[in-house]
Amino acid sequence: MVHPMSQSAAEAVIGGDDAHHDWQLRPETHADSLPPEAGALKRILQSQEIRRIMARYSERDGEAVHQQKRYRHGRRILAVLAYFVALTGLFALSVHLILAYVPDVQPLLVLIHVVFLLGLLIVAAWLNRADPRTKWLAARGEAEQLRVALFDRVLAADQALKDAELPLLPLKLAYFRRYQLDVQLRFFAQRGRQLVRTVGLPPWLTLPTIAIALLVLGFGLAFLAHVADEYGLAVPDWALLAIRMEKAERIASWTFPLLALSTLYAFLSQRSVSEDARAGTRYLAIFKNLSFLKDAAYEEVRRKAEGGDAASVARFAGLVHGLMIAEQSQWISFQGLVDHKDTLLADRSAAGLAELFAGQFAKTPEARGQSQKPAEVPARS
Repeated sequence: MVHPMSQSAAEAVIGGDDAHHDWQLRPETHADSLPPEAGALKRILQSQEIRRIMARYSERDGEAVHQQKRYRHGRRILAVLAYFVALTGLFALSVHLILAYVPDVQPLLVLIHVVFLLGLLIVAAWLNRADPRTKWLAARGEAEQLRVALFDRVLAADQALKDAELPLLPLKLAYFRRYQLDVQLRFFAQRGRQLVRTVGLPPWLTLPTIAIALLVLGFGLAFLAHVADEYGLAVPDWALLAIRMEKAERIASWTFPLLALSTLYAFLSQRSVSEDARAGTRYLAIFKNLSFLKDAAYEEVRRKAEGGDAASVARFAGLVHGLMIAEQSQWISFQGLVDHKDTLLADRSAAGLAELFAGQFAKTPEARGQSQKPAEVPARS
């Protein structure tokens, strides 16, 4: 059963979802916008620990954006070069069929084809060697884990209340709802639907390919009409008059290089379609689970938070974060966590790793700027 969210004092102070700005993780800005009655939450958001986590998050998030741009730029260049390699190669091989003789320009076409081929090989080698995709996904995975760690710390932190301040636990839950749960709901819904709708490569490659395929189909049908007429089959006069026989053979020869585009398109789009379809389906499944948690459980958890039930809040946040971590944990390096003695991420992303390598992890939490444990979340069976 879906319960409408009540507008408690804490919910009123934190406010509703802002799709244009809430996706940006800015606890300092959030703290500045809080009224005096939310002073306890404000002091947590302005604490040194939150600032340290935020600094790491900003660095990893920036690196992820940078590597993503490099990867997508390289992929675009690779796709364009692949088209030109296929087109110039087939054109160079079939130009004598098109012109009915071997032209002097054919060696030049072969040279152009080789240049494009070398460019394709260089870009492919760079993508394989620099590997911006792996760097992008690794940085994004770590950034999202740090985002989870930040909200874990906010939920676990405590502050003494001053006069006229609202209870802290409902404020922390409302803050988690707006800047974590609602943001993730919007992301997984929008990105999932976008990826599920994606078929093949971008429109700037898809639309020309469709136009060329239709043109080639028309040429092919016109040529077949003349062939059928020569074998005595009944063919409408308009089909024979559309293109004369002496031109039909010449036009049919052009289908060789033109068909290269549609063939290459099918080859290039196969991986894009399969990866996008899987990611889109996975994102929509996460969205459905998050929506269920908010619609069916959030209001009950909010009422328990008003009564000081921190365990219920921790369980609710743990379920939300569990769904997020399932998406990103695969990109976290266990060796990196051990080498950097990173208990901040190991506590959430690799439960038990710090204990397994206790001798190699920092002896004190100050080594990584950690002074609090994350919210206690029951282990999943």
